[in-house]
Amino acid sequence: MGKDRVSSLVLAGISLLFLIYSRQYDLGTLASPGEAVFPMLVAIAVLLLAGWLFLSSGRGNKPEGEKNEAVNPGNGRRVLILTLVIALALLAMEFVGFFTTSFVLALLCCRILGVKEWFRAVGIAAGAALGAYLIFGLWLKVSFPVGLLL
Repeated sequence: MGKDRVSSLVLAGISLLFLIYSRQYDLGTLASPGEAVFPMLVAIAVLLLAGWLFLSSGRGNKPEGEKNEAVNPGNGRRVLILTLVIALALLAMEFVGFFTTSFVLALLCCRILGVKEWFRAVGIAAGAALGAYLIFGLWLKVSFPVGLLL
């Protein structure tokens, strides 16, 4: 059994434990979600991703000429750049605002991680910022730093 299959099974097991453990807490209602909602949603998402990884890992091997991205020497530099971008985003959040900072952070992360088309990177960043606003701002009513822009 390959590493991807083993790691997917481990992730599935951990997410099942989270699902079982989160049942102790109040689920609430759609209008007023309880403290169990977020852990359950994350556990379900991880479980689905683990299943996808398990199924996709059995489809076959990579072509011989394909390079393994995990061993790429440029990845260390990317990790450092991502860490700096996230640190700067945390510092800027109070001045610029949560949603604007989230959009710019997601956009920069897309570009650093290799999304080449600007249109696609902007779409992903806008979706992430909008998703954060809808889930946390409107539905869960979490207060965020407003800042100068938004």
